[in-house]
Amino acid sequence: MLMLAACASPAPKGVASAPRQSATGTPSATPAPAAEPAVALVDWDQTGSSYTLSLVSTAAKVLASAHATWSRGARCGPVQAGIIAPQPLSTSNHRAYYLDGDSIKWLQEDGQTGLAFQGLVANSIKAYGFAVAADDSVFALNTIDYSKAPSVSQSLTITKVGAAALGAEIYSATTSNTAAVWPVGWRNGDLVLAYHPGTCTQGGGPGLGDATSYHVVDARTADRKVTIGSDSGGANRFVGAAMPAGIVSGNYQGISDQPQTVVLNWSGQQAATFGAWFLPGGLAPHGGAYVGNTTSGNHVPLTLIRAADSQVTVPVGDCFACSVMWIDDSHFVVTPNQGAPQVFASGPDPLQGIAIGGNGYPVARIPGSLDGA
Repeated sequence: MLMLAACASPAPKGVASAPRQSATGTPSATPAPAAEPAVALVDWDQTGSSYTLSLVSTAAKVLASAHATWSRGARCGPVQAGIIAPQPLSTSNHRAYYLDGDSIKWLQEDGQTGLAFQGLVANSIKAYGFAVAADDSVFALNTIDYSKAPSVSQSLTITKVGAAALGAEIYSATTSNTAAVWPVGWRNGDLVLAYHPGTCTQGGGPGLGDATSYHVVDARTADRKVTIGSDSGGANRFVGAAMPAGIVSGNYQGISDQPQTVVLNWSGQQAATFGAWFLPGGLAPHGGAYVGNTTSGNHVPLTLIRAADSQVTVPVGDCFACSVMWIDDSHFVVTPNQGAPQVFASGPDPLQGIAIGGNGYPVARIPGSLDGA
């Protein structure tokens, strides 16, 4: 799978790469039952050198929290630009895993913490993207080295949780541009990778850190099975958070005149559409509802679209490109452009939010499994 040759898109097979070995482990076939549904919020400090992770329930209760030291100020080697880095955490069906110093640690909803792996090199020229299997058995880690940017080297490994050393490398590549992939989840034993065509930037604005496609790959060989979205972006430029039902694809309000977001299934085919602009976390886990922007102007409200096009305004004021994510199929969290994050039930109307006793934006959900038919 993975990275590109010069100007081509990442090739699933037939491209020279490092020898592939058998992975250290793959997810077990029967994960344990999930913990209480929750969403993981990340709140960075003002310097971007540490963050607070909070697990929040459907009742807006902070179940557990942890503070971590990790910088989001990595630089693209000699290039005067910042790295578009993956999120510093991943979720299984039971825990949140997060980057802290030279380690990957875990946090449970009861407040217990532990060490999943130690031995990362935390510096300003490397980025790490990882995803833990739903049953907490293994994690996929891509180490992205920007020391010779715009040339970028990558190493994708599969490692048992709690191991003393990284496991087998299933893919490696060095490219002449800053395109990169990073693990975002597991589905039916396969690994799901987000692809971004250019991870060094001097810009800003909505969509900067969003992937343009997902690659579903064999977790033992990294051979690509399915591409979801377009590596080049296409008419629908971005893809959103991966959910069991699929992935939303579209454009933010202001990039496209048409308020439409499509849902791509896990075969990469269009499965549904919603009459709203793109928000990465807008899709409910099993696809029955979507939260997005439906009107434009100086004041952009947030709208919940339910089955049969039933719509209701989410009372959070101006919410252009604000952060949203579903906790389960009946509750979602919104971090508005002004004010504290809130949890909303998807009914009854009118919607009423419950303020969360903490700050941050939603990054991932528990359960983290993407399994489905």
